[in-house]
Amino acid sequence: MLYNKLIRPILFTLDPETAHEWGIQALSILAKASPVCSLLKRFLLCEKNPVKAFGLTFPNCIGQAAGLDKDGLFPASSEALGFGFVEVGTVTPLPQSGNDRPRLFRFPQHLALVNRMGFNNRGAEALKQSLTEKFPSHLRAIPLGINLGKGKSTPLSDALTDYCSGFDIAASQADYITINISSPNTPDLRKLQKGEFLDPLLLGIKEHRNKWAKENNRVSPPCLLKISPDESFKDLEIIIGKAMEYQFDGVIACNTSIKPPEQMKKSVALPDGGISGKPIETRANQVIKFIDRLTDSKFPIIGSGGIYDYDSAQRKLDSGACLLQIYTSVIYEGPLWPSRLAKRMPLAKSF
Repeated sequence: MLYNKLIRPILFTLDPETAHEWGIQALSILAKASPVCSLLKRFLLCEKNPVKAFGLTFPNCIGQAAGLDKDGLFPASSEALGFGFVEVGTVTPLPQSGNDRPRLFRFPQHLALVNRMGFNNRGAEALKQSLTEKFPSHLRAIPLGINLGKGKSTPLSDALTDYCSGFDIAASQADYITINISSPNTPDLRKLQKGEFLDPLLLGIKEHRNKWAKENNRVSPPCLLKISPDESFKDLEIIIGKAMEYQFDGVIACNTSIKPPEQMKKSVALPDGGISGKPIETRANQVIKFIDRLTDSKFPIIGSGGIYDYDSAQRKLDSGACLLQIYTSVIYEGPLWPSRLAKRMPLAKSF
């Protein structure tokens, strides 16, 4: 393959974040070439096994995870390359620069990345404007999700205000919204998954969605909760129970992990940050299976974390996921990987 033999070796000589920025520029240019995108979509977007979930129809089960396109600069390119849905962000109400560089690291021998980006983004208003101009809802062939986070400087006691503010800005352009309380790279963010913060946060989001729907005379976009793979099963039971109680429409399992498997810990010196890719597959699948059994297979799960080939994708579906998201494997396999993967996947379960 051209990407593996020629393009990836060149990109991998660069700092990972610099290579990522080059990729963003190339995909942003492609997104402006509407005739090219339309042609690519005809050949690359697989629609033979659509999936229904959260009241939406997905042409295929392979989605782009949040993080690849934080600011909504190239969703039209992602659609043209075969993704069945795209999630942009994580976005915060106000722009922020994120953590200091270096903050993205490759581990090719483990098919893994480590990142400590820290929600670097241009802010929710800039994202909304980009989507309105470049990927308006009436021109989409695929659903688009918007992943919301808390600002780095926002105290945990004010987190609900940030999520509600982001919701208000994003809702008009989102086919679904993800509440991200599980990134390890914003200080204390994961505390929002704990008892004293979790209940009032999820209740507040439920109430705000209802208020927004009433004020706008329309149904609220479906709302998903993105969770960490590092929580205990006891804590996961509480988190999922509260998500269902407060009428979330599904869950994304999982975010990156700060608990590397022993084999990886012994073989490389790991920087601080969240691990994605092959090393977290086993734990992510355990979490998916647990949630699926806990909810009697009645709560939609987007499986993420450790999808690196066809078999690992199938294992996610077998564990109970109805949709999948990829990020790290796109870095290692290239831009045609989503289409190749989607065309190999069987019909996933719908809700």
